[in-house]
Parts: sequence; structure tokens; C-alpha cells
Amino acid sequence: WDPGDWPETYQNPDYPNLFAVGIAFAPPHAISKPAQSVKGTPIFPTPPRTGMPSGVMARQVALNIADLMTGKAEQPTRKSSMARMGAACIASAGAGMLRGSAVSMTVYPIIPDFKTYPETGRSLRYTSGEIGLAGHWIKYLLHFGFLYKAKANPLWQVIPE
Repeated sequence: WDPGDWPETYQNPDYPNLFAVGIAFAPPHAISKPAQSVKGTPIFPTPPRTGMPSGVMARQVALNIADLMTGKAEQPTRKSSMARMGAACIASAGAGMLRGSAVSMTVYPIIPDFKTYPETGRSLRYTSGEIGLAGHWIKYLLHFGFLYKAKANPLWQVIPE
């Protein structure tokens, strides 16, 4: 398989007025080879299609729909393929500002590209993971930032997905 297999505009090829983002679109394939657990349970890795990736996809699709409706474009012009998109995730565990912990991860690109990055499929410069209290604080701050953004308060546009 190839990173080029992944959708860029999330427009349905049969129904041009229909778009799907996040968990609504069907990935063309897993992001790595299927594996098995010790007990033989199949494991089929799929990409994250919630959180940050969904926000990026949704923004591009919304802007494409606006352009189509206002006549600025005849086809979607904005693209957001997961094969050329990075993602960040913070999974918080524990409670309290001094006892909490979290795992903080960044991945680029989300879909492995072994042509560009032959050894790992990903940029080691932009792919990392850390465990610690700082991630817990960031998750706490993001919680309030996203609520602020959801309310469309002043300067909400500067808050990332």
C-alpha cells in the first residue's frame, strides 16, 4: 500500500455533495501490518481519526464546502491527507496538579511513508513520546482552551485543533 491511497478532500466520489471526516470515513487500509496478541487475537492497527486529525480534516472540508457554495471553486481545493499530516495526543492519567501524569505523543506523518522515511516510515525529528507531569498540565490547560474555543470567545481561532 501507499500513502497516496489515503483521501485528501474527504469528498464522496459517487456523491459530490457528501463529505465525511473523522471516524465517518473508511480508511483504505491499516497503517501497519496486522499482528496477533499472545493469545492469537488479531490486531489491526488503524489511524487515529478523532481529536486533532478530525479537527484538521473538518476545517478543510468546511472551507471547501463554503468555497463550493459561494462559487469560489468548482472542486475542493484544500487538502488534508493523513499521509501528510502530523498529530499530537496527550493521554492524562491520575489526578492533581502535582501527582498526575500523562503520556504526550507526536507523530509525523500519521500514515507511515516508507518511501520518504525508509527505516521507520516516520520522521524521527517530529515523532516522539514522553511520560510525565508536564503532559498532565498541558492536558489540563488544553481542556480549558478547547472549551474557550467551543464558545467562540475572542481570538478562539488561534487555538489549535
